[in-house]
Amino acid sequence: MVFPFTSFFHQYSSMFQAGYLLDKMEFEQTLLPAPSGPFQVGYLDLMTPGSADSSSLLRIHYPAPANASITSPPLWADSYYKSGYVRFIQTMMWDWPSWVNNAEFQLLPLAKKIFSPSSFFSFLRGGWNLVAEVLTIPIIRAAPLAPHVGSGWPVVVFSHGMGCNRVTMSQLCYQLASNGVVVVAVEHREGSGFGTFCKNGSDVEEITHLRVPADENEYKVRNNQLNHRQGEIVRAIDVLAKMNAGQAIHNVIDSTDNDSIESDLVILKSSMDLTNNLFLMGHSFGGSTVLLASSDTRVKGVLAMDPWMFPLAGQEFAIDKPTHVVNTKLFANQKNLEVINEALTDTSEVTFEVYEDGVHLSATDLPSVFTQTVLRKGIGFVNKVDPAVVMVETHKIVWNWLKNIIS
Repeated sequence: MVFPFTSFFHQYSSMFQAGYLLDKMEFEQTLLPAPSGPFQVGYLDLMTPGSADSSSLLRIHYPAPANASITSPPLWADSYYKSGYVRFIQTMMWDWPSWVNNAEFQLLPLAKKIFSPSSFFSFLRGGWNLVAEVLTIPIIRAAPLAPHVGSGWPVVVFSHGMGCNRVTMSQLCYQLASNGVVVVAVEHREGSGFGTFCKNGSDVEEITHLRVPADENEYKVRNNQLNHRQGEIVRAIDVLAKMNAGQAIHNVIDSTDNDSIESDLVILKSSMDLTNNLFLMGHSFGGSTVLLASSDTRVKGVLAMDPWMFPLAGQEFAIDKPTHVVNTKLFANQKNLEVINEALTDTSEVTFEVYEDGVHLSATDLPSVFTQTVLRKGIGFVNKVDPAVVMVETHKIVWNWLKNIIS
């Protein structure tokens, strides 16, 4: 595989030096696949005021009427997100986390030979503008809520992995919502994401990705992050409960139009079944996050995708809710599984599944950003099966589990 990667580097470097790196934002945008369920999908972004230790940043996906029109789909990544993603990839290259398999990232050895950390950032940032798709998400801001039956729509609170944010796994979130689920994607703000922010009064605090070397302090830092993440899941559930009860929620996500965005939240009053059908889902760091957060008595079940269990290795916890663990083949390493098995009790209901065709990043939207085969293989986005097919199959796994556990 060295030859095609080297050829790609040379071709790209020539274009870089010739000044051909125009931002694709100037050209056409690519809409992610349409929702596959019977509903369109509405969304609202919510940030409550306060520090990262006391507030929440959420994207709420919900079922909208089938005839709702998608007129202004939101961008998947703006320039801030692009730089954040690239900075995170740069950090990962030189500070690979413990217990994370790197065999899928075929470009890793070659890139570390060719680049310094700073030159790699410049190269990848320019490469994003040159070859990455400009994605938009087929969801509708503040769309009407589809009428529910019974006690309300089932609810999933979703936890993203390292280097991600509330948007990175949009396809899984909106596909679930299109089947009649309120899906709340938490944006974690303890330094594991690629970059985010919080607002406290007139103060805006940027939270950048925290570099964590794989040394003797790695576990302590990651465990602290994990427990912070657990608190964010609990706060998200608290916010949803207030929203469901019709209590006013102060939304500071857009300081130019607070009255409008706060009134939008009213549509979710009495719409969610938080009593019988509240579930947690997470990927990678998010997988270990939801396993720890499942101790909340309001949670009825958990799905963990490729859970990265290193941050939980030295902390006692118990799995006492129906739980499904889905691993891609190369991520199902023994250390991660041992931590899960040690948390089982006599009453634990835990099932395991290995998905052979996917890779660790298959559940994210990143394979849709880079469509070049060489890049996809080099940075761990594909095994042998088309990522679009893998995404559809991943959604089926998630949806089949959820619809079988919904009361």
